[in-house]
This record gives sequence, structure tokens and C-alpha cells, in this order.
Amino acid sequence: MESSTSSVISDAINDYFSEVYALIELLIRRFCTNFYKSFAEVTAYRWTKVGLSVIGYLIIRPYIEAFFKKMHDRDRKKQQEKERAEKEKGKKAKVSPNALRGGSEGEGKVLGEVDNTDDELDGENAEEFATASGVPEWGKNARKRAKKNQKKLEREATGTKSSNMTEEEVMELLDWSDSEDEKKA
Repeated sequence: MESSTSSVISDAINDYFSEVYALIELLIRRFCTNFYKSFAEVTAYRWTKVGLSVIGYLIIRPYIEAFFKKMHDRDRKKQQEKERAEKEKGKKAKVSPNALRGGSEGEGKVLGEVDNTDDELDGENAEEFATASGVPEWGKNARKRAKKNQKKLEREATGTKSSNMTEEEVMELLDWSDSEDEKKA
């Protein structure tokens, strides 16, 4: 039984490889003969066929190039839009600054937009105000320093400077007379 199965398998393998060899031999023979005949037995019909093929390709080529250029541009534009959308998506903040200032409602106030000033607040209300406005509690002294600094900046912006000089000293500075100029000279 073993010898019959092994002989059947070997016959099948031999048949397979002989068919593959015959196919390869046929392809090589046909290629060689057709290649030789394409140069040796050239007719006017064959030259006409080749010439029309070349002319047709030259006429159609610009349209083929335009088609592939359009396809490439369309793909590139889609890619650029996709990258732009991803970039814009990355720029958007998950939490808005107003939500951070005013808690979860997003109705926060900027430090300069505070309704009540430190002078108007009592000791108990100051603590509530600092936490309710969304501004971290810095303590009473820090709020006073910030308010003084803000007033100083406002004064510098308006150009008015406060000084500790008395009215007499200011009048002396403003009262220029010719006699004082002559004394100095």
C-alpha cells in the first residue's frame, strides 16, 4: 500500500514539473521568435500601427498629465485641510479662561472688573468676596498692595504725580522772578 501511494505522489510531482518546464520553454520560444520577426518582417501595416500608437499617445499625454495633477492636488488639499483642522483642534482650550476665573459657570471676572473694592468690604465679607470672585485668597495685605499699585499705575498714566510738598513750597517753585535769576548769574 505504501509503495502505491508514494508512486502516485511521485508521478503527480513529475507531471507538475514537466508542465511547468513546458510552459517556460513555450514562453521563451515565442518571445525569441516574435522579437526576431518584429524587426525582420516589418510591413507597412505594422509601421502604420506603431506610428498611430505614438501619435495617439502624444495627443492624449497632456490630458493624462492634467488628470493625474488634478488627482494629486485634490489629495493634497484634503491632507492640508485635515492638518489645519487638527492644528485648530489642538489650539482650542478645553477650559475657557472665564471658566477658570469664575468657577464652573464660566461667568468669571477679570481682576480689574471687581464690583466691590477693598475699602467697601468688611473683614467677614472680604473672605467671601475673594473666594466668590474666583480670585485666590491672598490675604488682606496683598489686596491692599495690589490696590495701591493699581492707583499708582493710574496716576502715572494720567500724568498727575502726588507729592508731599506743602502749598508754600509749591508756590516757591512756581514763583520765578527776574531778581532770583539775576542773583544766580
